[in-house]
Amino acid sequence: MKRIAVGAAALALALAACSKPTDNAATPVAAVRTAAVTTRMLDETITAYGQVEFNPSAVRTLTATFEAQVAKIHVTVGEAVQAGQPIVTLMASPTSRLDLDRLAREASVTSAEHARLQRLRADGLAADAEVTAAAAAAATAREASANLRRLTGGGQITLRAPVSGVIDSLPASPGALVSAGGAVAGLGSTSQLNARLGIEVEDAQRIRPGAAIRLTGLHEDGAAVAARVASVDRRVEPSTRLAAVIVSLPPGSPVLPGEALRGQIVLSTLPNATVAPRVAVLYDGDRPYVFVVVRNVASRRPVTVGLEQADVVQLTSGVRPGERVVVDGGPALSDGMMTREGPPPATATAAKQ
Repeated sequence: MKRIAVGAAALALALAACSKPTDNAATPVAAVRTAAVTTRMLDETITAYGQVEFNPSAVRTLTATFEAQVAKIHVTVGEAVQAGQPIVTLMASPTSRLDLDRLAREASVTSAEHARLQRLRADGLAADAEVTAAAAAAATAREASANLRRLTGGGQITLRAPVSGVIDSLPASPGALVSAGGAVAGLGSTSQLNARLGIEVEDAQRIRPGAAIRLTGLHEDGAAVAARVASVDRRVEPSTRLAAVIVSLPPGSPVLPGEALRGQIVLSTLPNATVAPRVAVLYDGDRPYVFVVVRNVASRRPVTVGLEQADVVQLTSGVRPGERVVVDGGPALSDGMMTREGPPPATATAAKQ
């Protein structure tokens, strides 16, 4: 009887041992990747968009010095020209031709009258005062005729580029009548370019001249240019409802007039910001949180997000520098879950494919 009782007890103990679950089977372990929370200098920036334009102080306007018709345009808008190159040929308008003829006749008539009075004075038939007045009238008429002939080139004149640059505008077409002082061409210098970027009205109050800005062309492989804000135009453009910043581009900048740009304007710099990779921050509705791994255990912590950049975000609360946060595999975690460093199953499968 004793042997049977002992055997039954042993059997019961063995069955109990077999039915008890192991720790490994009861505790899931998630594969994740982590990254350290660090401190670094972080810039608070504003992103703005705009385009390259000629510096207004470097734009030369060619004007008609007399009423004229456009006889010929030798260039096209956007064309690069050299100093002395023909731009527009003007010919005297009908009114200007009448003025040329009239002044030429007046010069001839007043000169003839002066000569006649000189002969009469020699015969004692004209006073010196009459001769002097006639001489002055003749000189004035000749000067007026010569000036108009010089301005019109005798009826036709070709305006040439005063400096090398790019044709920015050609407001008059061939055959058009241009008044004296009217613009016929605009010439901009590519060595003096500005960037004009639209900004929100509230941001216009925060940006100061001299602020650092990094400009990047929006086309593929767009060039990057480091510059500084020259001025802030606080007038609001009605069509866009934006103010603007003006940036003087360094000479030789690899951009072209009219090129579209994106600018990152630096408002302030934090020397020791606590930052984490942007992908570490998850959201429960509008509440951000991260998973911090300590001794292979994931702990969910709410955080406060400060400045944001393309790859990192500032965390003003919830974590400390040196802690490790989950950057891959976070959505599958729960608070207190065991982890191991490695690619999550989905990532590993994708890598094999």
